[in-house]
Amino acid sequence: MQKFQFQKIKSILYVEDEKNVQEELAEVLEHFCEKLYVADNGEEGLELFKKYHPEIVITDIKMPVMNGIQMAKIIRELNSEIQIIFTTAFSDAEYMQEAISLHADGYVIKPINLDLLEEKIEKSIKIYRLQNELNQKTKYQLRKKAELETILSTTKDGIAIVDLKSKFLYANVAFQNMIGYRLENLKKISCIELSIEEEREKFGKYFEQIITQGSVNNFEKKCNRADEKIITVSMSASLMPDENSILLATRDITKEVYTKNILNEYLNLIDENIMISTTDLKGYITYVSQAFCEITGYSKEELIGKSHTIVRHEDVSSEVYRQMWQMLQDNQRWDGKLKNKKKNGDYYWVYAKIYPIFDEYNTKIGYTSIRQNITDLKRVEELSIRDGLTGIYNRRYFNERLPIYINAAKRNNELISFAMLDIDFFKQYNDTYGHQKGDDVLIDVTSAINLLLNRSDDYFFRLGGEEFGVLFKTPTKEQSERFAKKILRSVEALKIPHKKSTVSEYVTISIGLVSMQAESIINGELLYKEVDNLLYEAKKNGRNRVVNNPSQI
Repeated sequence: MQKFQFQKIKSILYVEDEKNVQEELAEVLEHFCEKLYVADNGEEGLELFKKYHPEIVITDIKMPVMNGIQMAKIIRELNSEIQIIFTTAFSDAEYMQEAISLHADGYVIKPINLDLLEEKIEKSIKIYRLQNELNQKTKYQLRKKAELETILSTTKDGIAIVDLKSKFLYANVAFQNMIGYRLENLKKISCIELSIEEEREKFGKYFEQIITQGSVNNFEKKCNRADEKIITVSMSASLMPDENSILLATRDITKEVYTKNILNEYLNLIDENIMISTTDLKGYITYVSQAFCEITGYSKEELIGKSHTIVRHEDVSSEVYRQMWQMLQDNQRWDGKLKNKKKNGDYYWVYAKIYPIFDEYNTKIGYTSIRQNITDLKRVEELSIRDGLTGIYNRRYFNERLPIYINAAKRNNELISFAMLDIDFFKQYNDTYGHQKGDDVLIDVTSAINLLLNRSDDYFFRLGGEEFGVLFKTPTKEQSERFAKKILRSVEALKIPHKKSTVSEYVTISIGLVSMQAESIINGELLYKEVDNLLYEAKKNGRNRVVNNPSQI
């Protein structure tokens, strides 16, 4: 027997009632398969076949209970492509005739020639494998065809095939529904004819590109539906492998285009009317709206890439921006009022809301702010808290600001100084020079003192008539007293004549001063009372002086 050159098949069913033949041949057959099933008659063989589905059946013809012909007929009904080889004695002519009618795949006469059997088995294995390969290809093609038909029938995209003159050859249901024509009607027109008249020439050029270049992707066109409505579609087209037809993939984007146009209108309205800006993580501007440019006086080109400090006004303390950045870096929203500076140096007020912004991976990439112009509101607010004559803060704002000032200083236990000053012999001045001149004195005195108040946390108030108050901070009480005396000297240095004064030939002031650590101040009312008493002492003790009491409030 020759050495078997084929890869083993999975299983063979061998049916033989003669034990000595069965045992001898079984040893040979095991070389051809991974598993050999052996039966003594057709009935047993049929049960094994139904259970294990072997690739090849080798069976004797003449057997008790159920012979090989009877078994083979049933097996053929179960599997018409099964390979069956019969072994039989030469005298079984009648059975041989039946076997031939069953289209047996091989016959081996007993006593069995093993070389001939091997040849028959090799042939059956080849046929089995060819059939299996063919079946797999056929099944694959059928499956792919079914998959393609399923895809074409269920996809939401319109799929169509046209010839090189753009005549329709095929269109799936989605395309038919999209365009409003059934396939039989589509076949009577061309794809170019579906285009609106203004775009037919352009689409014709696209078609030429498809034929010469092989494909054109994602171009838009407007189409006439069967109901005379116009839709906008996004289309991609590719030349088919046969180069005689073109595949069109089409998506209705009418609603998307409409939504996009509406969105662009809204964005333009926002850009023109709402102050928006975005920055990177370092505060460099990456986007600004036109409204932002309008109020600042800068162009977009002048702002993009610049630090947001370009609009920062020097009146806003560094503490405000420090707190803002701390909140933003902690991924919190900051909102509040800011005084900003225009390109020409003017100022404007905004109410700003600033948010961290994140990318699709939740990584922070910058900050965006929306601002509301509140300049007019701030001007009204300023008018309500400013003294109409001198322009400095009024008593109403003093009452509002004093407790806030004290509480803010308590957080860092800062040294607070409150100076209350009064123009000496002001009634006599008015009586002598007139009330108009008296108003001029009030204006000149406040202007002189204002020049000395350069810090962002210096506050100057008109508390009544000729009485004023100054809130300020210094590192030490000695510095506070020196500053109060500087205020005193600045007024007398104006050299405004006052012939009714008994302390100087010029207008002078008296000052009561309290300097205390903020945590020692019980409340603003006690502080005010203490300073008022000190001012009274300054007047009582000769005027044109500073009286400082270091007592605890």
